[in-house]
Amino acid sequence: MSDADVITAPFFALYCEGRADEDDLLDATGAWHDSGDEEQRDLPEFLGMTEEEFCILGMDGRSLPLLAEIRRTGRDLRAAVAEYLAAMKANPTYEDRSAIYALTHWVERHSSS
Repeated sequence: MSDADVITAPFFALYCEGRADEDDLLDATGAWHDSGDEEQRDLPEFLGMTEEEFCILGMDGRSLPLLAEIRRTGRDLRAAVAEYLAAMKANPTYEDRSAIYALTHWVERHSSS
């Protein structure tokens, strides 16, 4: 990601366009932390994500490609995450346990919304 991209477009927009990769997320997050009082936006807004997208990413750091696909296609976030979760539950690994737990509660909480 070039310095011009960092200034002109948030990370998640660049990622969705294929102009940034997952490694750039750490750089963007670091830039936010290093910005001090100059930056008034919260981290999700700085990254170009909604609060819900950022929340899901926090529950499963591997969900960035899913979130980008949802953003690009306009799919319903809850339905797409529920489908992702079902696939994860069908063939879980040890590393999936905390993500399954957190995402299950997120999907249940958003089912009545």
